[in-house]
Amino acid sequence: MMRILFVFILLVPFFGNAQSKKNHLRNGNDLYEDSLFNDAEMKYRKSLEKDQDYFAASYNLADAIYKQERYEESSALFEALKDNVKDKNQLSKVYHNLGNSLLKQQKLEESIAAYKDALRNNPTDKDTRHNLALAQQMLKQKQEQQEQKKNEKENKKDEQKENQQKQKEDKKQEQKEQEQQPQEKEDMSKETAEKMLEALQQQEKELQEKLQKKKVKGKKVKVLKDW
Repeated sequence: MMRILFVFILLVPFFGNAQSKKNHLRNGNDLYEDSLFNDAEMKYRKSLEKDQDYFAASYNLADAIYKQERYEESSALFEALKDNVKDKNQLSKVYHNLGNSLLKQQKLEESIAAYKDALRNNPTDKDTRHNLALAQQMLKQKQEQQEQKKNEKENKKDEQKENQQKQKEDKKQEQKEQEQQPQEKEDMSKETAEKMLEALQQQEKELQEKLQKKKVKGKKVKVLKDW
């Protein structure tokens, strides 16, 4: 009788601790249902203080943190849970939520890998299939945008090269015109000078002819007197 009583006394703290962690878990779940995710997180942490290997509390804690948009932290927690699962159904859920956390961080390739791992453990999960298709579509759009930006960048480089080449050609043409321009001006000046000289010579000739006419007209004629 004493031995049985002794064993019972030893088991009381164990049962009390187990009940306490479950109470904290239930309280956390109630708060979670009311969208009080921060308060739920605190309850889940209290449950884990009683039993750090309590899978349900760890899983719900990661989910509550995800709901608070702390996606990097929730990813780390779901990643750590993969080694503590008991069956494929649980593992599928862990991978599914890990995929969601990664997707929120725009880590598209990693999220796709997580969703595929979830489907390997539960091929009939429609939600996972839907999220996988969404992540693949987002990745495709991202790659198309990156390709478009790359093409635009290359086209811009080609355009800049064309502009630079055109500027060089324009500069060469300008230099060529500048080199030819003085000779043209010199030729024009010589031609103009010759014309001006011809005009002056013609004016001089005409002036001499006028003067000559005046002399002839005004010359006095001597008359011999007949004495």
